[in-house]
Amino acid sequence: MESSAGALSDERREQLEETDASWCPAWPVTWQRCFHLVRMHLDAGKALPTTAGEVLRQGEDPGRWVRLVRLGWGQLTTVQQWLCEQVLGIQPATEDEKPPPRRTQADKWAMS
Repeated sequence: MESSAGALSDERREQLEETDASWCPAWPVTWQRCFHLVRMHLDAGKALPTTAGEVLRQGEDPGRWVRLVRLGWGQLTTVQQWLCEQVLGIQPATEDEKPPPRRTQADKWAMS
């Protein structure tokens, strides 16, 4: 038998969707909070923050979040990718922007 602990009623889910159609209970709250803060920043007529420490909103660093989203694009759901592209104008990081893969000690020994 499946537990219903923490489950939302249909009424509550509808209320949340009316408040914010991009809300999704399966996504991390931090992700949704930062998405909303970046959207508010853009709605205020400001440019998309792309650098960590560039902007702080309600204790969050939207520029750091945008960078992490771009670098971790493949780990986002299709819907998250669509929202980031279509609503916020975020594009995935290019290969040139991605940091080089970390080398393990075994990799370093193999190269010597």
